Amino acid sequence: APKVEQIKQELNLTEETVRESLRDLEGGIIIAMQNKQHLHIKEFMGQKLPEDAILPDLGEIFYARPFANFKNHHKIFVEGEQKWFGECPVEAVTISYFFPGKEVVLQSMCHETHETIEIIGKDGQLLDYKPKTLRIYWGRPFGQWLSTKGYEGDFIFPCDSNYFFHSEEIYRDWRKRNTDAAGQIFTPIELNHLLRIFNYGHERFDFQYHVPLLKILLASVSTGIIRWKMLIPIPNIFFLSIVKLLRDVHKFKYKLFFDIKAW
Repeated sequence: APKVEQIKQELNLTEETVRESLRDLEGGIIIAMQNKQHLHIKEFMGQKLPEDAILPDLGEIFYARPFANFKNHHKIFVEGEQKWFGECPVEAVTISYFFPGKEVVLQSMCHETHETIEIIGKDGQLLDYKPKTLRIYWGRPFGQWLSTKGYEGDFIFPCDSNYFFHSEEIYRDWRKRNTDAAGQIFTPIELNHLLRIFNYGHERFDFQYHVPLLKILLASVSTGIIRWKMLIPIPNIFFLSIVKLLRDVHKFKYKLFFDIKAW
């Protein structure tokens, strides 16, 4: 990603204007800027960083979602070529939006066993994933994103504990040892259905998150928004905390690039 100084020079803007725009983009969950909490990390999402990984300087772009601005264990291959790195297992399922017409493979590892996993897609569609038992752990409910003590307004923090698990059984074993974990697991198919609704703006490169209310309602089961318990549909409390996120966004005076519509 370009540095702030490069953006200033190429667009002939003042640093104040660039910083204000970057803050708006960060509040819209489009980018995340390097901060003191992540300036000297040795591990990324539970895995040791490569020895040649160079982290962004303080105040520079850390994530340009769904990409990371440094080497890590989420490797992206586009028609066999690897020179990109992902920033989040959750967003990995639609990362192919950014390479129209090309087959994209995100290769990473299980958080526990370090076995290789793969997400294969094209134009936002999920073509395949390996192994078939793969599960994705979404680590923090929306309500924790901006107001967790010590991480207030930290847009890197929400993805810090998103992981791949080789199987649900491996996840369950991990969960027994991490009883304070607040997240949930999803199948790659559930997250692909969910993000293809919300991330439609990525396909159009307008970087808006779309909220088509009727589509979300119709897809509520296939996306994990509603889950069945003893044959009764129950709203997933994980998503209900988005109300708190919206309050926190207002509190911190961020902008949201949401396009809310009926369909």
